[in-house]
Amino acid sequence: MARFIETYQVAWNSSIGRGHFWFVYNDGTRHRTEPVWGVDANSFRILIDILRNERPVFGDHTTATVVTWEEEVGEEASGTGRPPPEES
Repeated sequence: MARFIETYQVAWNSSIGRGHFWFVYNDGTRHRTEPVWGVDANSFRILIDILRNERPVFGDHTTATVVTWEEEVGEEASGTGRPPPEES
């Protein structure tokens, strides 16, 4: 299940060509992405691009998946940085 990512940390190991992300979710928990051997270079580039450039971003560390929220089309578009409030 994707959760709102507040912050993230990355580690790249150039000797094996794999890296990890740590997602810090809005509930304050911090989790390292799976699989345990890390993500490959291409996936790493895509993940870091989305994390750096999109807002808001949701993620699932168990699958190293990131998801963006609704955003306007175009270079100048910018999201609110926050998901809409959850319905009760």
